[in-house]
Order: sequence, then structure tokens, then C-alpha cells
Amino acid sequence: MNDPLAPGAVEIWYVRHGETDWNRAGLIQGWIDLPLNDVGASQARRLAPRLAGVAFDAVFASDLGRARATAQSALPGVDVRLDPRLRELDYGIFEGKAWDALEGEEAALAARWRADPVGQRIPDGESYGDMQVRLDAFRADLPPGRYAAFSHGGAIRVALYGVLGRPAPGTWRLEIDNTSITRVRYEERGPTLVTLNDHAHL
Repeated sequence: MNDPLAPGAVEIWYVRHGETDWNRAGLIQGWIDLPLNDVGASQARRLAPRLAGVAFDAVFASDLGRARATAQSALPGVDVRLDPRLRELDYGIFEGKAWDALEGEEAALAARWRADPVGQRIPDGESYGDMQVRLDAFRADLPPGRYAAFSHGGAIRVALYGVLGRPAPGTWRLEIDNTSITRVRYEERGPTLVTLNDHAHL
């Protein structure tokens, strides 16, 4: 896991935060700042042995509490740099609701957004295109090295869409489980997806 990187390479270990009560209930979180529940706190602690031997040049986390707490439990004593660019998608008017419970105008707005999540902004929120811009800016600011980035399911998917291409609506989707590790190595020859949704520690 500490294999040497090619000159100029950037390797990011994207780690999703541990479980929250809203994850368990199937509610849309977005920028709502919720703590880890007991399961999520346990998941973060179980992640620690997986990361203990990895020499990161820096550790970053979304400034939302669930990502910050996961980073601090998984890498105790390490300086965690908070970066709002690693936040989940801003789901605007949908936050705190369940997709399958939306009705009327809200259901219509959700369908319109799902048809073009890259170009269509959620009311009072963002589009995937907006999130892609901030995630690309985060990566562009990193000098060569190996980094941990504690983030969110939607953000990690969008970072991967930048590598794999965006799926057409209704075709395929990436599973990103709580505290899973997804490693991407960015080199001059192009990016390499090293691991996807690795949650063997659980």
C-alpha cells in the first residue's frame, strides 16, 4: 500500500464517512450536518487498522461533522485538514426527505434533475456539474504524493465519473458503502482506479 508512486503522480484514497441515522433511515443528507451514529463510530474505528501503515502526505476531510469524525477516528493523532470542496452534493429542497416519498411538484422536480443531474441544479442546491468543478479544483491543488480524502458517497461517485465517464441515466451506478476505501492514482499517462468500494475491514 506504500508502493512508490511514479514521478509527478497523485494518489487519492477517497474514504466515505461512517453511518448516520439518516443513512439508516434512507433520508437525503446533503449539507445537513449530522453526527455519526453508534454503528458509524464503530465503522470508523474498524477502519483505523487498515490505514495505520499508510504514509499519507496529508489527510483531508469534508468540513461536515460525519466526515471529520470518521477521519479523526480512523487516523487518530493525525492533522486533518478540512476542505468544504469535499462536501456531499447540496441537495437543496430535498434534504431531510426520502426519494420515494416525494410527491407532486417535488417529485416532478426530482425527475427533471435525475434526467440531467450534471446540468440541472436542484432548487436551492447544486448539480453534479457544480460538484465536479469543486472536486476537480481540490485535486488540482494537490502536489505529487499520496493523500487521504474523507468525503461522501455522492462526491466520491462524481470524482470517479471524472475517471470512468458519467453513466447515462438509468444505466449503471457505483456502490460506495460507509467507510469504504476507493483509491485513484492520477499519472501523466492517465488515471488508474486501484480499488473501488473496499470495505473488507467491516
